[in-house]
Amino acid sequence: AARFHGYLVAPGEVFSMAQVLGDVSLDNGYAESLIIYGDRTIRGVGGGVCQVSTTLFRTAFFGGYPIVERHPHAYRVLYYEQTASGRIDPRWAGMDATVYVPLVDFKFKNDTPYWILMDVEVNAPHRYITWRFYSTSDGRTVYWDTTGLQDREDPPPPQYIENPELPKGVVRQVDWAVEGGKVRVIREVYRDGELLYRDVFFTHYRPWRAVCEYGPDTPGMPPEDPDPNDPCRPDPGPDD
Repeated sequence: AARFHGYLVAPGEVFSMAQVLGDVSLDNGYAESLIIYGDRTIRGVGGGVCQVSTTLFRTAFFGGYPIVERHPHAYRVLYYEQTASGRIDPRWAGMDATVYVPLVDFKFKNDTPYWILMDVEVNAPHRYITWRFYSTSDGRTVYWDTTGLQDREDPPPPQYIENPELPKGVVRQVDWAVEGGKVRVIREVYRDGELLYRDVFFTHYRPWRAVCEYGPDTPGMPPEDPDPNDPCRPDPGPDD
């Protein structure tokens, strides 16, 4: 996030997040965290960048700037739908943006005659980021609405993987089930009472399965009848 603090976006410029991020590597100061790779959530370099890109997307969205390129996550990442109180608000489904350098970028255009100054603040203890644009207002206002999640799809059955690096009897959950679905977010940008443009952001989230790893010879794993609320719990033994 520090790479963007104080950044100036020129009038008419198409801002590329990937260009500012540069080489996403350990040598360039990035750490490992969770990323979506294929059909799994794994640890990878640059994990956590999408929290920054999602915040930037929303800042540009509500600022009324044209979104040139935006890609959603493969599945619903529920903490992007959290309010300040921690409650999940499904109205925020479809309001995320992922970046995976150099293949997937987020871009917006400064279509005003004024410069934009980016102000980025990270509150690590409370785990939130604030992104502000400072510029001269041209009088535009933003109205938005959402269909909410539609055509919901149930998650696939849990997947169980024997991990030889885990001791016998140890079970850990490495992915969590999330239902899929489709959502449309509609935005209208006005200036002086006239419609500047209207755009629709369509997202199709894949249903995501729970994944459990267990050590070799762990009793009751994989379970024959998994508990939907606790898919990684082994089947009870004869003395349970």
